[in-house]
Amino acid sequence: MKVEQLYGPKVKSFQVLELEYLLQEDSPELFFSFGLKKGGQVIVTHAPARLDIMGGVADYCGANVFEMTLDRTAIAACQAREDRNLCAVTLRAGSQFKSNFHFSLDSFYADGSLKTYPEVQEYFNQEPSTAWASYILGAFYVLLKEGKIDQFPHGATVVIKSNIPIGGGVASSAAVEVATLMALNQLYNLELDAMGIARLAQIVENRVAGAPCGIMDQVTAVAGTSTKILSILCQPDKILEFVSAPLNVSFVAVYTKVQRSTASTAYIDTRIGAFMGLTILKAAFASETASEEGSYAQKISDALAENYLCNVSVQEFHERCGPLLPEQMHGEEFLERYGEIVDTATQVEPEKIYPVKSRVEHMIYENARTQQFITAIKNAGKGPERIQDYLREAGNLMYESNASYRDLAGLGSPEVDGLVNIARKIGEQGGIYGAKITGGGGGGTVALLCHGNVENSLTQVLAAYKLAWGIDGELIRGNAVGAYEFGHILWELKESEPPTHF
Repeated sequence: MKVEQLYGPKVKSFQVLELEYLLQEDSPELFFSFGLKKGGQVIVTHAPARLDIMGGVADYCGANVFEMTLDRTAIAACQAREDRNLCAVTLRAGSQFKSNFHFSLDSFYADGSLKTYPEVQEYFNQEPSTAWASYILGAFYVLLKEGKIDQFPHGATVVIKSNIPIGGGVASSAAVEVATLMALNQLYNLELDAMGIARLAQIVENRVAGAPCGIMDQVTAVAGTSTKILSILCQPDKILEFVSAPLNVSFVAVYTKVQRSTASTAYIDTRIGAFMGLTILKAAFASETASEEGSYAQKISDALAENYLCNVSVQEFHERCGPLLPEQMHGEEFLERYGEIVDTATQVEPEKIYPVKSRVEHMIYENARTQQFITAIKNAGKGPERIQDYLREAGNLMYESNASYRDLAGLGSPEVDGLVNIARKIGEQGGIYGAKITGGGGGGTVALLCHGNVENSLTQVLAAYKLAWGIDGELIRGNAVGAYEFGHILWELKESEPPTHF
């Protein structure tokens, strides 16, 4: 197969070069009845993994988060079909996945009307081995349901190639969703902007795949850069600024190989507990402002009006909010007293008991820590005189965040705590100033704040972690451009001419 590039960057990543090679070699993984066809145009897009430096799960409570891209990517190769079939192909090795999945666009409809989100989610989750396709083909349904296209004129095949660890806490699913939507944006001329793609990608994950993530992963995958860190206010998706890391300062990801998921029970229960707390506080301050003096109560009531817990300050939490929250609450009691929570991605289960106060406290404190952390990093970049003092301050905030994940959010991990403790013992004399769990917690990846040459220290971290837990941790370093900056590549596939023999 001959691959001719019609548009896009000439310098290609190793991932893109590998895909191009598979095409040139007529790989049977790509070319079959529900795969790509040998001829026509192929759109290639990419989206990177992300490292959650600070903020984490507080994103769904409206927190300020601090995120950067990592040099791991998901790429999508998309080709129009002549029929109405939607076909997803994954090139990721592993017996847990069926390598391809397909169905007709007509499957999104019943009696001439679009099916509901729960119906489509159930359809994709019938078989565990093909549930991965919801992150890809679910994008077609979301574009229809959210009114971004009236109908698709034809089907499409989407091939996904990713080297991002699944369950690694570095947003592998967001990268796949964003890469897919970027490709569909080109294929169907939808003219979606960056934040529009991020919002749609989150809907794919929340309402089709059924994983109740916040939006920081999708925003970073779309709008991230290879040179700066994103400060995002998740209300819902405002990029406050792009921040440069100080000279000789780096953030390194250590993948612990402890699997985690935003669909896990602990993650979901923590989110539900936070939204239960929001509901309780809104009800309490609504009645208080209606009955009395209340300028202070009115201020808190106004802060919660948009359903963002993180608009409450640490001081307001301690003085007024904390005492109003139960340590825990039975789901049935909550539903009887308050009804459903405002969260569209989760539901309170009557038979469960949910921690409430600690979950709210984590969100509010994490937001404050993130703002302090960003200030410290920016101050560290202003000059060498006090850089160590500011890095020490930032590192301590990371250690506090890790402890809060464990003790207040209920999302810790023994292996992660072990790795964080190893990093802390090596400490600033080895160039490591801070370490913390990332993303949804419960395992996954640790973020390290480093200064100077830390090669020996990183080797020590991995060796000590292997000795303690018997697990080979993995370093993920460097940055990649975000999906919007990358844009797309357009290839023309042509049958190779047979060799001429003389």
